[in-house]
Amino acid sequence: MTFKNFSYMYPVYPILCIFSAIFALIPLATHWMAGNIGAVSLALWIIGGNVMAAVNTIVWRGNLRNPHPVWGDICQAYFSVMNFAISAATLYIQFHLWKVARNKRLLVSVAERRRQKIWGICWCYGIPVLFVVLHYIVQGHRYDVAEDLGPMPTTYLTPVAFAVYYIWDPIMCLISIGFSLHTYWIIIRHRKQMAKVFVSSKKNSEKRYYRLLAMSLMLTLLHLPLVLWVVIYNATVATVYPWISWEDTHSNYMRISYISRTMAESFTNFVTISSISYWAVTLCGFTFFLFFGTGTEARRQYWAALTWVAARFGIKLPERKKKEKKNPTASGVSASVAGTPTWFDRLFGRRGGDDSFLSTLGTSTTTAVEFSTSFNKKESSSRGVRSPMNKARVDETISISPSVDHKRDGDDFKRHNPWMETSMGEVTSGEYDDGIALEVRGESAIEQGQQQSEHPETFLEMTF
Repeated sequence: MTFKNFSYMYPVYPILCIFSAIFALIPLATHWMAGNIGAVSLALWIIGGNVMAAVNTIVWRGNLRNPHPVWGDICQAYFSVMNFAISAATLYIQFHLWKVARNKRLLVSVAERRRQKIWGICWCYGIPVLFVVLHYIVQGHRYDVAEDLGPMPTTYLTPVAFAVYYIWDPIMCLISIGFSLHTYWIIIRHRKQMAKVFVSSKKNSEKRYYRLLAMSLMLTLLHLPLVLWVVIYNATVATVYPWISWEDTHSNYMRISYISRTMAESFTNFVTISSISYWAVTLCGFTFFLFFGTGTEARRQYWAALTWVAARFGIKLPERKKKEKKNPTASGVSASVAGTPTWFDRLFGRRGGDDSFLSTLGTSTTTAVEFSTSFNKKESSSRGVRSPMNKARVDETISISPSVDHKRDGDDFKRHNPWMETSMGEVTSGEYDDGIALEVRGESAIEQGQQQSEHPETFLEMTF
């Protein structure tokens, strides 16, 4: 079924855009509190695109008026970079998940966590802004206004346009798919170690990790064929003009072109290509909600919000009964879980029981290890940290769950965490000027000494 112009989009499209923006906004709070820059930026780009598309299809229905040209400039810049920004955010998410799978750890230092945030903000927001500047190189005039659709970005199709604008979106998608496939390969090969990474975590869950991995891969697989089709169509079917000069490309730059319904019908595949681009953004919002707005944690937040609203009207809702989780013990997981094949087992043809994915959670001989930090002015044992500033000897014991129990992974874990004593090998300890501060499971584990130094070594848990 083909459409001659954009009149078919009203009123279904703006309504779906509004719902898509609302649905993408619902899980945003969870990722915002978790500090997941990639997921937050992905949701914000999707929400912004849906809101602008809904407003434009309502305001410009059946007319070509342009009462506020500045709004057209904003829409032109946003829509010209939106697809690339979604690909960049997806690539950042894939890289972050791949890094967790490769290192098989969730604890990072404060400095590393700060670097991750700065790099995430620059990648998810700074790179798209730079992409707007690149698009200006091949932007022939200010923007177009299409009847029933509103302001649209414009690109002067030259060989330079492919080099600086069209090619980068598919490249982002291909790199993202590469990280995703390698992450799945690591999970399949080291499923036991990966399962134990999340055992001692309260901030992160294994289900959220795999949902984020599946969502980013699905968005990339849906996005890549569309952008490849646009590139191939522009290179083979559309007219490619030669690049003459900067002055030729930007001649009469401030003009605004108006495309009526009759003109849209005369342009070959113009309605089809534009419609796919706009509907894809709406689909992204529903996909984001499907993965993160229907889980157990999301339902718990919905109930909390409903309880708060009911309390404002003097209605007290009954508390939800929390399901008791059977934690893995030294002897393994419960028989009902260990003997049942999971979706992961069925996907890769593994049998249930001892070989199942969930049964690997209980293969450790101990569920917790203890380590002590000792502070002494004159002496330090193999389980302590030397601090010349402290006169008193203070011992603190913390119970944490081990991440891995294999020698190879244990060596890697201790190399990244020199302060931790585990059951895999000998104890190693780092030396600091004064005291040590650790954060395990999101809580302050140890804080010793009269006063910490200017740069105390603090370990935080990665979130996603």
